[in-house]
Amino acid sequence: MNAIKRALASALLVVMLAVSARSQEPPPSAEPEVRVQAEPEAQPTRIPRSHDPRLALTAAFLNIGYVPLRLAVVAVGAVLGGFTGFITFGDLAAAQAVWGLTNGPMVITPEMLDGTEHWQFSDYD
Repeated sequence: MNAIKRALASALLVVMLAVSARSQEPPPSAEPEVRVQAEPEAQPTRIPRSHDPRLALTAAFLNIGYVPLRLAVVAVGAVLGGFTGFITFGDLAAAQAVWGLTNGPMVITPEMLDGTEHWQFSDYD
């Protein structure tokens, strides 16, 4: 049974990595390609990568643990915020104070890891 689970987990990981690698390729052009004789000194242009592969893989592996934790915190925060609003007879400010736990990104992105995008777990960081 464990061997089957490991094989399925490995296959899922391979499929996820293959799909993410495929999604980074530029889409095929619908227009017919016209080839023009280039000048002899012209260098071929490379398409710049938008992310470092290490950052993308690191973000993907961090999200394996972060997303379930984040979902649990959001679910608990939503229920507690609603309960706080109910107990305080509809005080919206009290409920929103608890709902501040639910604000923040649901996933970690490569931009957060390289520092170009701000990351905070909730409004109380």
